[in-house]
Amino acid sequence: MPDSTEITPTQSGQLGQVSSLQRRFSDFVVGLGEVLTDMTALEVNTMIVSQITGSKFVPQEAYRYIYDIPENEGDEQYFYQRQIPPALYHRYHGLRRKLLMEYRQVLSNPTNDLFDPQERLPNPDDPSDEDKLQNLLSNGRFLRGLRKLQELKSALDSQDLKSESTDIIYAQTVMQLDGDIINRYHEKLLDFDQKELLIQIHNEGVNSGERQWRGLLEFMVEIVQNILEKSTDGRFRLPAATFVNPNR
Repeated sequence: MPDSTEITPTQSGQLGQVSSLQRRFSDFVVGLGEVLTDMTALEVNTMIVSQITGSKFVPQEAYRYIYDIPENEGDEQYFYQRQIPPALYHRYHGLRRKLLMEYRQVLSNPTNDLFDPQERLPNPDDPSDEDKLQNLLSNGRFLRGLRKLQELKSALDSQDLKSESTDIIYAQTVMQLDGDIINRYHEKLLDFDQKELLIQIHNEGVNSGERQWRGLLEFMVEIVQNILEKSTDGRFRLPAATFVNPNR
C-alpha cells in the first residue's frame, strides 16, 4: 500500500496558524528590507521657525490634513480660510502632489493588494473608500512617506504668516553609507547675525544624529542576522507534528 499523508481537522487548524505566522513573518521581512533601504542616508536640516507644534503623528489625521489641500491651483478658498500668504500656495500644492506620488509608489509595487487603475487617492469623507484608505494606511512604505509630508506641512503651518522666509533651511548635511558627506549652506546664512551659533547648533545636531543613525543601523542589522540564523536552523519551518502518516 503506497505511503500517504493526511491532515486531521485539528492539525489542519494548526497548519493554518503556522501558515498565517509565516505570512506575517514574510511581510515583516519585506517591511524590514524597505526600512533598511530608507536608512541608507542621514539628512540633518537646520531651520528657524516661529513656533513648534506638539502634535503627534496620527496617520488618518495626517492624511486628511494633506488630502484637504486643493488639487486645483485656482481653488483659493482653502488658503483664504487659513490666512495663508499667496506666495506660499505653491508649497501647499506641492505637498498635495507629493501625497499622490507616494500613493503611486505604493501602486507600483506588485506585491501589495491595492489596485486603482485611475490612481485616485481615497477620499476620507467617502464611506465607500474607507476600506481602501485603511489598507493604504496600513502600508509601511506609504506611512513613512506620509510622516515626512506631515513634518513638511507642520513646518509650513508653524511659521510666522507675516514672513515668507522663516522656513528657510539654513544648513543641510547629508551622509551616505558609502562615505559621501554633503554640506549645504543657504546664502542668507552669511548675512545672519548669529550664524556662528546656528552653525554650532547644526554641527551638534549632525553629531547627535550620526550616533543615533549608526546605533539604529546596528540594531537593524542585528535583527536581520538573528532572522537569518533562525531561518537556517529550522525554527520557522512547519513543525513535523503538523503532518500525520496513518500507516505508521
